[in-house]
Amino acid sequence: MQDSFLQMPKINSTTARSKDPVAVKIGKRIAQARKMAGFKTAREFRRKLSKWPENRLSWYEAGYSMPHPDDVERIAGLTGSSACWIMFGLGPIRSGGRDLQAVRHQNLVYLYRIAAEAGGRAEATFVSALHLQADKVAEYIDNPFKHIGERLARRIEKVGGRPRRWLDEQHVESDGLCRSFPDDLRELMTLYSEVDEKGKELILALARTISEG
Repeated sequence: MQDSFLQMPKINSTTARSKDPVAVKIGKRIAQARKMAGFKTAREFRRKLSKWPENRLSWYEAGYSMPHPDDVERIAGLTGSSACWIMFGLGPIRSGGRDLQAVRHQNLVYLYRIAAEAGGRAEATFVSALHLQADKVAEYIDNPFKHIGERLARRIEKVGGRPRRWLDEQHVESDGLCRSFPDDLRELMTLYSEVDEKGKELILALARTISEG
């Protein structure tokens, strides 16, 4: 199934091959998943992939090859990451669900994009109010595993005009996977997420009644 990957030449100055932009993004997530799992280098991680050709992992991480879905599943299983996140950048980062760091990163990206879309001045004001250099903010945006501590989390909420602890909770509007859903489904999910337990029970009861009728 994966014969096309079996003979991969080593990357060097004489190897002329362009990178696929999508493969580059996937490669960065593979590298992040590897580091998250405690493998500092690709060579160290490759010991877990004994049957793989020597250069396959490095080519994936560099963005020279589009990873096969079976390989993504293997990497996800060994790193405790979500295959969906590695392949598409959507959904929880970790396979077991969303940890606090993943939620904080997702919400930070959402608030930053709001500021960026509002124009250059709004974006600059947002960055400045965080008391961080622009390159440091970019690191937090680009790296889901860069730790967002308590003090910074509360500052992000204040700058973004959100209530305390907002950054630590999942929100439909800031979830990349949910944003891909149809508008009516997203609206329903938003309404469900904003009501109390009694309200959730009523919505489910109404949905079941409509489905059965």
